[in-house]
Amino acid sequence: MADLNGMTVNERLYAANLLTEYDDAVASADLDAINDVLAQVGLRQDETGMNHTLDTSSKTERKTLNLRPASEDSTAPAVKRKGRGWEISEKRLDALHDRAREMRRHASPAHKALAEKFSKADFGRYSFTRFAVVGSAIVDFNSHNMGLAILIDEEGVEPAIATRRDKSLEAVGIRVVHVPAADILADIDAVLATLTQEMRAAIADRKEARRRHEEANPRQTKPRYDRDGNGPPRPNNRGRSDRGRRDG
Repeated sequence: MADLNGMTVNERLYAANLLTEYDDAVASADLDAINDVLAQVGLRQDETGMNHTLDTSSKTERKTLNLRPASEDSTAPAVKRKGRGWEISEKRLDALHDRAREMRRHASPAHKALAEKFSKADFGRYSFTRFAVVGSAIVDFNSHNMGLAILIDEEGVEPAIATRRDKSLEAVGIRVVHVPAADILADIDAVLATLTQEMRAAIADRKEARRRHEEANPRQTKPRYDRDGNGPPRPNNRGRSDRGRRDG
């Protein structure tokens, strides 16, 4: 076994290329499955969620870890879409949503403070969802129409997991913004000012992406009408516009 002494839990899992398996086990809330993964890096977890180092002094056989350089994991994981938009099993998605509901019930002071401010703001069609499940990640706030995910950096967040999550979200065009919890509690108005700039940038990016798509795919573009119905001529059942019929 490679020497994993001195490494954190996630550093051990990262070195052993077991982060994905561990995420799946945690999402399933199955302690036996979690310990099956942790045992491969010399750890076990008790019923309280505390991790312990395994005593291997009396064991003669241990599973060898297949290590690979960190550079191999430097790119964002490929996103495979299948079922509910992502290649994720229904069981895992249900577990993620259960976890998100639990997080709403036990939100941190920083999350609650920002959520209170958001609840009083009128975002229109760009509203945010708290503890939203996006793919296999749970983000503090997500605006689907804006393509913006806000994550609050609390103490104890492992950088390796945060980086993988961010790359996965950015790979599908989601703008990721991090806000330190300490900043929210110290000066929430300054945080809101920064987030407002990020929101405007996200909306501008979405509009520009839509414009480029419409230019590249003119046949897929649907005509837009305002609330009063004003816009380009509407085609009749024979494919001719109403305006052309009236004028002809």
